[in-house]
Amino acid sequence: MTIDIRDHLLSVEKPAQYLGNEINSVHKKDFDAHMCLFFPDIYEVGMSNVGIRILYDIMNKVNGFYLERGFSPMGDMEEVMRKEKIPMFSLESKTPLSEFDLIGFSFSYEVSYTNALNALDLAGIPFRREERTEEHPLIMAGGTCMMNPAPMEKFVDFMVIGDGEDTMVEIAKILSGNPEKSKKEKLQMLDGLEGVYIPAIHKGKKKVKRAIVRDLNKTEFYDKQIVPYMLIVHDRAAVEIQRGCTRGCRFCQAGMVYRPVRERTLENNMKLIDKTLEATGYSEVSLSSLSSSDYSKIGNLLGSIQEKYGENNLGIGLPSLRMNPYSVKVAEQITSGKKTGFTFAPEAGSQRLRDVINKGVTEEEILETAEAAVKAGWDTLKFYFMIGLPFETDEDVKGIYDLVRKVVEKCRVHSKRLSITVSVSNFVPKPHTPFQWSRQMNFEEMDRKHTLLRELFHRARFMNIKIHSKAKSYLEGFLSRGDERIGDLVELAWKKGAKLDDYRHNFFIWKEAMEELNLDEEDYLGERDLEEELPWDIMDMGFTKKYLLGELENAEKEALTSDCRNNCNDCGIKTRIAECGEMVADKL
Repeated sequence: MTIDIRDHLLSVEKPAQYLGNEINSVHKKDFDAHMCLFFPDIYEVGMSNVGIRILYDIMNKVNGFYLERGFSPMGDMEEVMRKEKIPMFSLESKTPLSEFDLIGFSFSYEVSYTNALNALDLAGIPFRREERTEEHPLIMAGGTCMMNPAPMEKFVDFMVIGDGEDTMVEIAKILSGNPEKSKKEKLQMLDGLEGVYIPAIHKGKKKVKRAIVRDLNKTEFYDKQIVPYMLIVHDRAAVEIQRGCTRGCRFCQAGMVYRPVRERTLENNMKLIDKTLEATGYSEVSLSSLSSSDYSKIGNLLGSIQEKYGENNLGIGLPSLRMNPYSVKVAEQITSGKKTGFTFAPEAGSQRLRDVINKGVTEEEILETAEAAVKAGWDTLKFYFMIGLPFETDEDVKGIYDLVRKVVEKCRVHSKRLSITVSVSNFVPKPHTPFQWSRQMNFEEMDRKHTLLRELFHRARFMNIKIHSKAKSYLEGFLSRGDERIGDLVELAWKKGAKLDDYRHNFFIWKEAMEELNLDEEDYLGERDLEEELPWDIMDMGFTKKYLLGELENAEKEALTSDCRNNCNDCGIKTRIAECGEMVADKL
């Protein structure tokens, strides 16, 4: 069945997001297994996700398998769909979700959980797996949020935890090779694949190992990236030059769960950039990584890009640079191209707190790097900080203002147009980090610290402050650190009207649902006992709990832990991947 939405496109905002015929989109007629990869947010956000770009290209290269995309409809389109009884559909072929063999939700932000339920409701598919029959698709979930599977496990048949490239391709091969099998038989065939967690089989019985791609150079290129017909959040080519991080920042979930560092070789990065630019026509490329300047061949890579594309004025985006002298050299190398923005993340204002979180950067390095950026021609800088970190004092919070003021004093002499945006988020102690046992700020503490910062920055020249929503941080803590009861919360909040929370003020709905379910704030935002079993402990991430506890102890002592590339800190990854620490471009 194909759904015809043409008569409704002119009545909704941004109709291009529902077309599905963009450059490099895939349209297959013959296939044995059919999957919809659904990003539970609107198109312009989902199409900016690098993971979606990777999986879409490489999974559609599997013979007999067809992967389509799906995105949450905006409010006006959903209103049309419910009024006209149009079921939730895929983008490319406009096939109802209920007719797919597999629906995969990609979760990168916890508040999108209700969007997934909304999509299932629009498709007429029961939420809970025990209520679904052979007539319904298999439902899976993946993405960073699934590092804690408990909140969503009652809604899905299985999850993929960790890197998706190898495991998802294997899933595609199994499904396309066994279309006649029952759902139960298919799940039994998926059992044992690295990273696959099947609640009905594994719950309470065994730990599931995170899927880890051993070598980025052996994965398929994803050069045929889709080019939207409308502006999206990150409208440029994206190339992941490396995966993982060796710095060991104690607050950073991504830095922990994407260990070990794996680099694509300089040659392969250039090949992927060349092929992607040729296939998309983009005039800007983002060199994606948790820290682009840590890539061991970053200087050579930037030099090669500029040598080949300098005359075309290709824009080079570096999502995040370390604030150290080496990053100054990186900044200098990209000054001949278009300036696409310069963002730094000191995370904490005081040196003491930066040592607590193992940031490994000094105030002198921060000032020196910011000055180099301004000298290189950037007039606008953006700084990211967090408040509510473990062992934080009010003096540490005040340190944010003091540090930025010093940056202004240092850089103002080089640019009269200097403008600094200070973005402050409320820290959420995420699973699988040394701070996973720590307490999260409640509303009262957030209010007090927000007021303190706003008073400090009031009427400050050349800098403005933006502070993340208290409500969203509070909710993120509940959802990311939750147990199975959070699944009931997600379902009840959806029934009460919570969806598209990034664009609506739905927090009162969530609070009402929390109260109705008698969920205690302290159970989710409070400090956890170091000995207790945590909801996400069923996941074997490759590193040990002993390592995390040691890092928590080091944080309290304000003791730094060395970079993994300089010294193995015995986190446990080497027991699975012996060459950890050696998978860099100049050694491959």
